[in-house]
Amino acid sequence: METHVTDEVVGELTLTLDRDGGTVRVEGEAIPAVVVRRSAEAVAQRHVPIGTRGPDQLTMTLDGVPVPLRPGPGRVTRHSYRVEVDHNEVVYTLIPTSEESSSLFRGEKHLGNFTTITDGEVRAEWVASPEPGEAAIGYALATCFGSGAEHPISAIVSMFHF
Repeated sequence: METHVTDEVVGELTLTLDRDGGTVRVEGEAIPAVVVRRSAEAVAQRHVPIGTRGPDQLTMTLDGVPVPLRPGPGRVTRHSYRVEVDHNEVVYTLIPTSEESSSLFRGEKHLGNFTTITDGEVRAEWVASPEPGEAAIGYALATCFGSGAEHPISAIVSMFHF
């Protein structure tokens, strides 16, 4: 699935999500390309757009250079759905802040909020000016893992099907 997005800071982007093939690609004229791949050995999980949250089952490159990617396990708490990336000695974190949205941080600095509209279609609202690579990372993470997470109390209640 290919989606075209016009971002207010970095312009035209193409987000490509291939659930079956286990790849996500983010490209644009003003950003470096990001590619995330799921390993062939990974068992695809339908509730995760890229198919897995297993850090050993995913690889990520930014402009062709490998980038460490650490998704949380995605359990009951919103914090468990966080995803971290190390790039240029900086840790970037995408963490759910509501049921629909997640926020991107550079260290402690809040850069923006991401919302998944439909599978593979992501929108960003920037609260600070990101560098092109930072925008690419944010879009890639939101496309791979979606945005938002259920409130912990709702998650617990749904486990027991009240």
